[in-house]
Amino acid sequence: MSPSPARPMLPTATELAHAPELAILIALDTLLEMTTTTIQLSLPELDLAQCHGELLDPEEDHRDLTVAQDILHLIDALRHTIQIYRDLTLQP
Repeated sequence: MSPSPARPMLPTATELAHAPELAILIALDTLLEMTTTTIQLSLPELDLAQCHGELLDPEEDHRDLTVAQDILHLIDALRHTIQIYRDLTLQP
């Protein structure tokens, strides 16, 4: 799990006038960041599973960790895509 990227600066009024959709994308990015934090805090064994998968008990069911990892990877990809869109939209 990679660390959460630095929070982008909020769009300026001029940027929002040029691309109003940025407002909802920043709200979505914030929600995704909160979701990531919630998953990480609710599943502390997730770090162990990612770093040392062999330390997990093979007799236990780890579907929750697998699903959480999948969600976190999708969140990272979506947050990255939002940043790319913002960068492209605000190019001079």
